[in-house]
Amino acid sequence: MNIEKIGLFEAIALISIVMINKIILNTPKEIISSIGSSAWINVFYISIIAIIFVCILAKLFKNFQGHDILYVSEYLGGNTLKNIIGILHFLLLLLVPVFVIKNFSETLRLIYFRSSPTLYILLFFIICSMIANRFSLKVLSKVNLILMPIILLSIIIILISSIKDFVPERIFPILGYGVNKTFFSGLSNLFSFSGIGYLLFLNPLIDKTKNFKKISIISITISAFCLFFSVICILLSLSYTFQSGENFSLYLLTRNLSYGRFVQRVDAIFIFIWILSTISYICIAMNFLLYIFKRLTNITDTTHINFTLHLIILSILLLPINQSIVTKVLGTVVRDSVLCLTFGSSIIILILANIKKKTIKKMRKEVSTYEN
Repeated sequence: MNIEKIGLFEAIALISIVMINKIILNTPKEIISSIGSSAWINVFYISIIAIIFVCILAKLFKNFQGHDILYVSEYLGGNTLKNIIGILHFLLLLLVPVFVIKNFSETLRLIYFRSSPTLYILLFFIICSMIANRFSLKVLSKVNLILMPIILLSIIIILISSIKDFVPERIFPILGYGVNKTFFSGLSNLFSFSGIGYLLFLNPLIDKTKNFKKISIISITISAFCLFFSVICILLSLSYTFQSGENFSLYLLTRNLSYGRFVQRVDAIFIFIWILSTISYICIAMNFLLYIFKRLTNITDTTHINFTLHLIILSILLLPINQSIVTKVLGTVVRDSVLCLTFGSSIIILILANIKKKTIKKMRKEVSTYEN
């Protein structure tokens, strides 16, 4: 795997696909189920917090331009802290693709491939990712840049087409399950912006580090808009009390869509686009996984590691785990880990590293003044 620099739009598309894929994989339904009819307020609220957070992140990274969180950790606490943070992020990035592939594959099988073994669907995603990660991030990001407008357009079409089913009364009561659920315990929905975690490793991968802040804000804003309007449309079309066996809440909106007499069952088109989106997301997640492994071990060639990691993921996927357990783990362990690592420890490390850098700079200035 060669490391090449990516441009502004490629980086924006790369970060956006991670969070937009979460919208496709049922984040809106999870938020609505936990918050109720005030889900749209909660999403607006956490979106503002996420944008403020990335602004702070960009400000803290300003003193470490061209470096990632692993370098900052090493600067603050040496190899020990670097290895701890690196291993935690590595395990998290290893865990997320496992549950994404498992969840998406099971849903595809239930919707379209009932007679097909799940193994075939799993192999499809694993092999695609394995082959794609033989190329550099530059190649992946260029392909992703082509896919992003199509994926965004598919979501926009669904949202606009669902307007005919809107029932305004469904947003009442305004505060849903209460103020506490909407504004306090609902803060855990920041997990929807887990793509921010990829920003921690993005600096060394972009061609112009001065664009880091712009990339962060634009990608988060795009994701926030998609999430907000997805929640609004699902809420107004299906109500916050809806229950369904389908894992894709957006898919529920597509089932009744038709465009003219001869264009029926358009949901198959959207599923195809979302398959491409999921493949792109998995490839990017695995690429960052290989990048972290490379940074931790200082190896130069990740070809064999790429093959090994995908086999490990396939082995985990083949374990006889109940789908409800998968969903529960994704909603608890992964969510809490992302919140602690991305919004907790990483920001603390950056703050302390900035304090250390300013202290050293001040001490050197005082020594220089004294010698003069």
